[in-house]
Formats: sequence, structure tokens, C-alpha cells
Amino acid sequence: MSKIGALRDLLVALLHEHVRDGTIPTNARFLYYELVQRGELKKERTGARRPDQDLHTALTNIRDDGRIPWEWIVDETRSIENYTGHTSVRQGLVESIPYVTIDPWRGDPPMVITESRSLAGVLRHIVDEYRARIASINGSCTGFLHTKVAPTLKPGDRIIYLGDLDLVGDQIEDHTRAVLEQDVGGGLQWERLALTHRQVRQYDLPVITKRDRRYKDGRGVHEAVETEAISQGVLIDILKARLKDLLPEPLKRVHGRELRQRRKVAALLERTQ
Repeated sequence: MSKIGALRDLLVALLHEHVRDGTIPTNARFLYYELVQRGELKKERTGARRPDQDLHTALTNIRDDGRIPWEWIVDETRSIENYTGHTSVRQGLVESIPYVTIDPWRGDPPMVITESRSLAGVLRHIVDEYRARIASINGSCTGFLHTKVAPTLKPGDRIIYLGDLDLVGDQIEDHTRAVLEQDVGGGLQWERLALTHRQVRQYDLPVITKRDRRYKDGRGVHEAVETEAISQGVLIDILKARLKDLLPEPLKRVHGRELRQRRKVAALLERTQ
């Protein structure tokens, strides 16, 4: 079997493990790190090719040939914006009823901030389930913090942060917190949920050597552990447990209240025909 053929089979088997573990959708970055940790792929660049280039090709192949559905893999770099309307306001209201949700946080939802887009992609469905907020800063993006994130916050809001455990990661977190607290005019309830030193020891995560090119004379060389090195399922469980612990009331109770109110509104709209 060819090298790319073997990689396709590895990915199919790995993705079915994700199905079994309830961690679909996933993304290429998490799959790549899982195969690196299993010794199936190398993290070092081979010539001009990126180390994950063959993986992206193989992922496209196994979706093209139908072995796995396209929607099992999320792509955080692309989106569709739809600004179309409805045939009437009444019809829009009717169609929207099943999707109207009640805020279980009583006006004070936490904000989940991830350092990378790939991490946000695999956690978004959990944040959606728990009716919280999520933002991917994708590095030290000051403009995005000023124009998009800060306007949604107020002093005292809770921030749940997930990012790499390294020199650069710490600087990104510190910068993000400083910008947001300055903009909102007060302190935020800030907590680092992942990665932590304890998690690195608990899950025996691989430590890599990175070089921050902003530093000269070798001062930017440091050890690091990237969030994608930990199991996607573990990250999901950690976030889900934290959000569940913070909820003012059980989601099941909120769902029941939603259902009753949706039925009541639908009945009112039926009588307006």
C-alpha cells in the first residue's frame, strides 16, 4: 500500500474512534496531533512540505470517495453570510419559533476565549448547548479584541480561557486580559481552564521546543505544550463540566420552560391567520 493510502486508512479508523467517543465534528489539526502522538506521523518538516500536508490531502480523498461525511471535519477559516429574508414577517416568526432559546445564565453568560480557531471549532457545539459565548482570538489580535469582544463584556464578567501552555501563549493571554479589562473599565473573573501544568502532568502531554522569532540571540527558544496535544474528548469534558457547574439552574428545566413557551406563542400565531 502507498504511503498516502496507508494514511487514508489510518484517518478512517481514527475518525470512527471519534464517532465512538462522541467527538465529531473534529478538525485536521486535532487529527494530526493524535497521529503524531501515536508515532504515525512526524512533526518535523520534510523539505519544502509542511508536516501536515499529506494529512490534508488524505482527508480530502476519504471525503471525496465517500468513506466519511464531509461534515465530520470543521473548517474555521471559511463561512457563508446569508442576509435573505422571509416571505412575510408572520412567516418569519413561525419559522423562528423552534430556534428561539431562553438564556439560562439570567443575563450573565460566561465568555469562552480560545487561543486558536481549531480549538474553537471543536468546542463550539458545547458552548452552543450551554448557551454561553465563544470567541477565537487566533493569536494576539488587538483590533478584534477592541472592536468585537470588549463591547460584549462588562466588569465582573466571567472569562474561561483555553490556550497553549508556553511563553508565547502566556503573553497572548496576558495581553488579551489587559486589553479587555482596560476597555470594559474594570476587572474580569478570569480563569485558565486549559492548558495547565497539572493537566500536562496528568495526561503526560508531549513538550515541544518552539522559537519565538520576536526574540534575538536564542532568547525566544522555549518549551511548550499546545492545546491540540490533549485529547479532544478530554477538552470537551473539561469545558462541559465547568459550564454545568456554573449554571444557575439545570438545562433540563430551561428546556422544559422553552417548550411550553414555544407552544404558547405558536398557538397565538395560529389564531392570527
